[in-house]
Amino acid sequence: MRTLIAYYTWQGHTAKVAEALAKELSADIIKIEPTCECCIVINAIKAIFGMEGEINNQPTDLAAFDLVVVATPVWAHKVPPYVNTFLAQLTHTEGKSFAVLAEMGSSGGEKAIAHVRRRLEAKGMRFAGSAITLEREVNSGAYSDKVTTLAEKIKAYQ
Repeated sequence: MRTLIAYYTWQGHTAKVAEALAKELSADIIKIEPTCECCIVINAIKAIFGMEGEINNQPTDLAAFDLVVVATPVWAHKVPPYVNTFLAQLTHTEGKSFAVLAEMGSSGGEKAIAHVRRRLEAKGMRFAGSAITLEREVNSGAYSDKVTTLAEKIKAYQ
């Protein structure tokens, strides 16, 4: 199974977790890159209202992949606007599988996962699993068990 991990990171926490998962799955990995980062307050407001933010050209055609993992930070119980844009731009999604990795400070992960899940299921994709990591786990290096568990779920889903 060919897997793509697409992640957005603001402070680097999500990148660490996404890179560890990519290694476990031998997956391709891309960073969702904003064309211009607005201040965090504006981005948080955009996240709350489910708005999009402009991103650089990203590979959003899933024709060559069987599964995509969306790795995202959680802002105000939502996903950042750049992740919303990436989700909207995905093509050749019908029948593909997906997983969600939410990285957060303290709360809102389940709501963010549910948001991504709704968006991708509406594109004909099938949910394979999810995981939540906390910033303090990433800072201390105590997130590897969660990455391994998600990798096992994804492999078993095949």
